[in-house]
Amino acid sequence: MTIAAASPVQTRPPDAGRPLLEVNDLVKHFPIRGGLLGRRRGVVRAVDGVSFDLHAGETLGIVGESGCGKSTAARTIMHLIRPDSGTIRLAGKVPGTAELSLKAFRARVQMVFQDSYASLNPRLTIEESIAYGPGVHGLAGDEAIRRARRLLDRVGLDPLRFAGRYPHELSGGQRQRVNIARALALEPTVVVLDEAVSALDKSVEAQVLNLLLDLKEEIGLTYIFISHDLEVVRFMASRVMVMYLGRVAEIGPTDALYDGGRHPYAQALLGSMLSMDPDHRAEQAPLSGEPPNPINPPAGCRFHTRCSFAEAVCSAKAPVLAACGAGHSAACHMADPGSGHSRAQAA
Repeated sequence: MTIAAASPVQTRPPDAGRPLLEVNDLVKHFPIRGGLLGRRRGVVRAVDGVSFDLHAGETLGIVGESGCGKSTAARTIMHLIRPDSGTIRLAGKVPGTAELSLKAFRARVQMVFQDSYASLNPRLTIEESIAYGPGVHGLAGDEAIRRARRLLDRVGLDPLRFAGRYPHELSGGQRQRVNIARALALEPTVVVLDEAVSALDKSVEAQVLNLLLDLKEEIGLTYIFISHDLEVVRFMASRVMVMYLGRVAEIGPTDALYDGGRHPYAQALLGSMLSMDPDHRAEQAPLSGEPPNPINPPAGCRFHTRCSFAEAVCSAKAPVLAACGAGHSAACHMADPGSGHSRAQAA
């Protein structure tokens, strides 16, 4: 089974009303301490003002270099890491407050992690791992086990063969199917997939991706899909968000961004995709240099130290997310009319 080169069959269009999940100005900094007294010497700006909306029925892909803040943003949204500031709303309600407890929030927003083995308790059988969450949320033991077996069947694992096995008895692809079943056990509306297929070989990866698409249609799920594999993101996502050094560089519909990215970093990132066409092979690296230190990021646009279009305004002022198409925005002075960049349109 292989992944088609083009986008999958279009899923149900996202709800055009209020977003299901709203993330506004999310910040997470990690303190750096040293010396005999463990004094604070700085912070790593892992997530530094990330905002986006997620509508019911869509898949938002998040891409960027290692260390750009993708996984930290996902864990902060899940409240596995406490955010320093910013707001997160699910259907208009803030988790961790009287209107929406964290327990209720996590029943509606679940996560599938990259390491399929470390995600499972080696002392629990497969059905016990899946049934554990529903049991914590008040479902009777027998009913929780029945739900676990139904979900095993739904993700393509025969309950008679797999329910009583332990994680070490399963392959990587089978374990990831178990993790997907476990994420669905609380009947969530949003599933965050953090590099959920990156550790699998390509044939198994294709099976898991097609399973995710089938489940999305059958159950009506909404996904946040984080991956380094740009081809997989293009196959899965209806919208894509590009992150660079803790901030959003560009966000927009998948086809619009892949065919006409406006931010120089997004262009370079997409330019790194391999082509089987000998007439379109890259002659030189689309981007050189290493990302700046997240402890002391550059002033202004954080990409200006690696950008061939950088001008004085790029180091003097941080760009805002400027609209450059329907539902398409880029945090670049060239995309912001009147920004002062020579390539920007006049205001």
